[in-house]
Amino acid sequence: MTRALTVVAYAVNGAGVGHLTRTLAVLRWMRRLALCAGRRLDAYVLTTSEAGQLALREGFATFKLPSKTVVRTAGLPKDDYLRLARQWVWHSLGLLNPDLLLVDTFPGGTFGELGPALDMPGRKMFIHRAVREGFDAAGFAAWLPYYDRILSIVEPGLVEQASDNDIDLDDFETDAAAWQAGAGQVGEQADDMQGTDGAPPPSVCAPVFPAVVRSRVRCVPPILLREPDERHDRATARRRLGVPDDAFALWLSAGGGGDATAERTLTTLMDALLPEQDIHLVVGAGPLFTGSPRRGARITWLTEPLAAEDFAGLDAAISAAGFNTTYELLSMGVPTALFAQEKIADDQAARLARAVAAGAALQLPARATGEPDTSALSGLLARLRDEFTRERLAARAAAFVLPDGARQAATYALQLLLDQSELQAAAARATPRLCRWLESHRPDAGLLARLWAVTSAVTDGDDLAEWLATVPDSFTVDEALTFLRRLPPPTDAADLEAALTLWGRLATALEAFVDDRARAAFLRHLPWSRRVAPDDQVRVLTRLLVAAHGTGDSLYRVLGVVERHTAGAEQDPFRWLAGLVAAAEEVQHGVALGASTTLAGDC
Repeated sequence: MTRALTVVAYAVNGAGVGHLTRTLAVLRWMRRLALCAGRRLDAYVLTTSEAGQLALREGFATFKLPSKTVVRTAGLPKDDYLRLARQWVWHSLGLLNPDLLLVDTFPGGTFGELGPALDMPGRKMFIHRAVREGFDAAGFAAWLPYYDRILSIVEPGLVEQASDNDIDLDDFETDAAAWQAGAGQVGEQADDMQGTDGAPPPSVCAPVFPAVVRSRVRCVPPILLREPDERHDRATARRRLGVPDDAFALWLSAGGGGDATAERTLTTLMDALLPEQDIHLVVGAGPLFTGSPRRGARITWLTEPLAAEDFAGLDAAISAAGFNTTYELLSMGVPTALFAQEKIADDQAARLARAVAAGAALQLPARATGEPDTSALSGLLARLRDEFTRERLAARAAAFVLPDGARQAATYALQLLLDQSELQAAAARATPRLCRWLESHRPDAGLLARLWAVTSAVTDGDDLAEWLATVPDSFTVDEALTFLRRLPPPTDAADLEAALTLWGRLATALEAFVDDRARAAFLRHLPWSRRVAPDDQVRVLTRLLVAAHGTGDSLYRVLGVVERHTAGAEQDPFRWLAGLVAAAEEVQHGVALGASTTLAGDC
């Protein structure tokens, strides 16, 4: 049995949930791809985020250290906390001894706490999301040589990824160049978009990578936890959100909720918008929100994570221009107006300007205090109500954000752990349909490894998912696989479909028997000849099972009768099939008729 892969993700958050969200998105796709390779992924998350329930929702184990924000609120001595944090990180990583360490944004940690752990024997991957120019957490560049792979998230609108050593984009194993070109085309169409100011995209300080790590850098689009094909349909989403059919559903957000101004910002926006009687406010307060919730008529108040699953139920959104919220809304095609908050590391104003320049969003100006300028809400709301404007915003927003950043990042991570052929086969299987089945059923990785071996010639995950969906709830995949392994290996989808048809016929006959153990034993010990056409054998076996159910015989007795009549006949197709027919006759009539009398009629 193949060895499990151990991965530790290190996500240190400030007042948001972005670092944790990104690492969970990558781990989620790593788990999918690992299962599609028949590998178990043991993933652990070390984090300071106060939104640990997000990891729980995704099924990942989390080890939690208090955030700096909580330490300040609790009045704990900073030096004591830093000393404890360093020791905790070092010992945790030493005990877990991961095959891969995945780190987001701060390669050495926010205060150098990762330093002593970076010379561990496992592989290491760093996810770089651009921060404000001049922000250097614990010596950013000095830690990069410790990493085997560096992913640079290229935000939409950044057409060029510059560096001090002329990194060749053509060398990147990604479609980032095509994506960037597409983003540029969207931008070229933006000048006729109502509400844009015609200003050129702002200049952005691109990350600078030392020459020693140049060959390790890869570009990926924004890494998001949910993709457009995972959202609920509009009717379901509005029902889940509690939005009436005739209401204008407007999303409000000030980020993950941990910002000091979050409650004041949301209150200001709600007070200005509630007088509009047809508006139903869906307030994404965020999992870190600690203020007073505001509920009432025409208000849905959310602090749960994964609200993006219900974005199809929205008509428009007004949101802070944080990384995750912005790209979740735009990738889902939600007509959005953005406002910029002042952050230590995140340049929200630059992100907002790029989206507006591309015609993918509108801008809500902010006052000097950092709060949205509510005097501009009336005109902005009028534009968001306009159906034509919303349609154009939705189309350009969806085109602006390439939605598969998490999958690309996970693929790059697994390149460090799996053979190329193993990863390529897994990537071919990992269609959305098969991934949904895997996440809903959580099968054993060893079982999947056997299944992929039997169906190795079928590379399309949708074909595999279609078969898996036909396995009756009363049977396990292991039982179906036990039967499939008796058949010639399928060489294409047509062979697989034929094999599934045979399994369906046999499973239907077996379903009448309620003893699960007896069914499993019957499938495991059932005599079978590879010299006899499977269709002929299944036809006689189903007749035998129907007869056994009618007479009240157990599957154990049926198995004994079949073994007695087919013993020694494996190499003679005629004798084997005659034995099966005789067994069916004995079960049905209590005595076996002459094989020559019944064989022609059955076969």
